[in-house]
Amino acid sequence: MDTQRPPETPVHPVMPPPWTKAPQGRTSAVGPAPMRIALLLVLALFGCAAAPPGPPPGPLDCNAAATFHVVNHGWHTGVVVAAADLLLVLPALGEDFADAGFIELGWGDEGFYRAPQPGIGQALRALFGSGDSALHLVRLPGEPARYFPAGEVVALTVDANGYQRLLAFLVASFARSPAGTLQPLGPGLNGDSRFYRATGRYSLANTCNTWVAEAVAASGFPIASTSVQTADAVMSQLRREPAVASCQFETVDND
Repeated sequence: MDTQRPPETPVHPVMPPPWTKAPQGRTSAVGPAPMRIALLLVLALFGCAAAPPGPPPGPLDCNAAATFHVVNHGWHTGVVVAAADLLLVLPALGEDFADAGFIELGWGDEGFYRAPQPGIGQALRALFGSGDSALHLVRLPGEPARYFPAGEVVALTVDANGYQRLLAFLVASFARSPAGTLQPLGPGLNGDSRFYRATGRYSLANTCNTWVAEAVAASGFPIASTSVQTADAVMSQLRREPAVASCQFETVDND
């Protein structure tokens, strides 16, 4: 087990905008004021657009349902599924996550994601999609709300077919070697996490939050994934008209 941070530490400093204050444990290397101003303008142009309304919900078979979670960390969102369910469709993760209760998955630019002290070059490469991407998996010993007390945790219950589509989306997000195996990249951002090479390219138009919206959409939940760059663009859709959107909608109270 890695000792970078205690396994119970509820922290997820993943893929904040590169022009902001560095996440906990990192030193920001973003340069002079003109560059910061330019990047803030980019955020205003691309990162703050409201997402269009999602498609209307279809009928759900709530007699055969499963629950997953979306966690809002401020700038970044992640998807949480039961570890047993993910290991059933991706048994190669068993070596690192066999004893997990849940697994949180986040997606982002590999270079910026993994850098201890990300600099302006890495930030620009991430913004303009010039590097590989990575998945960050966090082993959760118990319910997500307990592990992330400072984050907004939303539970979504969908029918069995939708849940299988969500799992298929997650599996397809892992890049494979020529031999068809996963590509581990080493320890993650805390003691109980790992990086894996991922499919896709991070960019201004395809952020970590776009990926989460696409994952949720795969489950059948009525969410738009285009024009979604920010965490709020994801969460605002999950909060909208929940009674007709899924079998069950719950914003978990961490108080």
